[in-house]
Amino acid sequence: MYENDFDNLEEEYQTILMTDDETGEQIEFTVIEAFQSENQKYLLVIESTQIDDDEAEAIVLKELPGDDENDVLYGLVEDDDEFERISKLLKNYSDEYDIE
Repeated sequence: MYENDFDNLEEEYQTILMTDDETGEQIEFTVIEAFQSENQKYLLVIESTQIDDDEAEAIVLKELPGDDENDVLYGLVEDDDEFERISKLLKNYSDEYDIE
């Protein structure tokens, strides 16, 4: 089941700031879609600097538990089966995405 959490937004995008573990660089991402599947929350994000680029690559992130209940962490979907399942959900939701 696919639930889009941002159905009521009007041209307003949320952003998140993430830190690259290797370089320490902070990167701002714009949330394109937020959805839930099988009680797991996911985000489809794009680097904010590329928001106007129709060919920009987006990334699927999943919510991970933080150190305490108020922390929210996100990580890449690394499991191939999970990524394939999420890709199918996104393709069914919108033909706008070309997922590889």
